[in-house]
This record gives sequence, C-alpha cells and structure tokens, in this order.
Amino acid sequence: MARRQADPTARRAHEAARRATAAQRIGPRPTGTPCPRRRKPLFDLEPPGAFSTDWDSPVGMDTGVMARVTARFGAGSTEAATMRVLPHFRGVYGPNLPLGAIGQLELLPAGTDLLSRLSPGVDVSSDDARNSVHSLHARGMILVADDGSVWTTVPPGTPHSAPDGGWTFVERVRAPAERIAATS
Repeated sequence: MARRQADPTARRAHEAARRATAAQRIGPRPTGTPCPRRRKPLFDLEPPGAFSTDWDSPVGMDTGVMARVTARFGAGSTEAATMRVLPHFRGVYGPNLPLGAIGQLELLPAGTDLLSRLSPGVDVSSDDARNSVHSLHARGMILVADDGSVWTTVPPGTPHSAPDGGWTFVERVRAPAERIAATS
C-alpha cells in the first residue's frame, strides 16, 4: 500500500495530474444529467383570456356530496353530470380547474376540425380525442381564446416560448359561428 503524502499541496497536485491524465485517456467527465422539470399546472402558467378567469378547486368528491347534489337537482341534471366528471378533470388539470375553458372544450370538438388538425391521419375514438384535448390544454399546449376559438400555443418558460417569456400563439382553429355568437 502506498504511503500517504503528508503535504496537502503535493497531494492536490498529484490528484490534479492523475485527473488530467485520465481525461486525456478517456475524455472529459460527462456533465451531470439534468433533473427532469416538474410540469407546472395550467393555473400556475396564468393563461390569458376570458375562459381562464373562472377557476374552481373542488374538495371532497365523495358519495355524500354526490348524494346531496342528486337529491337537490336530480340524477339526470346537468349539475349531477358536472359533479360526476369533476374528479376526472381534477386528475388531468390538478387541484384548480378552469371551468369556462373546460366547458368550451367539451363543446368545441364536435363542431370543428380541431381533432383532425391535432392528430392528422390517426383514427381516434371520440373519448380518446376528448381526453387528449384536455391533456394538451392542461399542459398549456392549446388555449381557448375570448371568441371561443382554440389556439395551439407554446407555454411560457419552455425553449420555444416567446422571447419575453410569454405565450407563443402558433395556429388558430376557429369556433363555429353559432358558438361565437353564444359566447359574445
């Protein structure tokens, strides 16, 4: 076993020489792998537009809450239907739900070519397409404009976002005329 050098300066010089020789032999040390970025929820991205102003944070979606809603409004009411889908959207969007945008996105795919533009040449079921639209919206990749149309976007803080760090709007899918009139 080699004897340890008493002089710390000589030890550091010897270690630096050993590393330099190793770097010449095997190449430079690789840089550390960056940690994967945590995805920001849509609420934290602060999307622009009138459909992104009404946020709700539903708490406690248990059977007791559903029983009260069903007793008050009826099992077939729109309120009960809304309460049944909120847990699904909470899984997609996180704790804060953009209610106006979710409602518009639920209506929009049926009357536009949005799904064919987002997935050209792919045969997708309507449920899968609907889930994809909401997943893209939850990540900020599509936004609902004030007139009800949908923009494909690049969210702020990503490599291809606007130079000022804001939203980049790429392509617009117009809403049907009757939907535009209904939102005005």
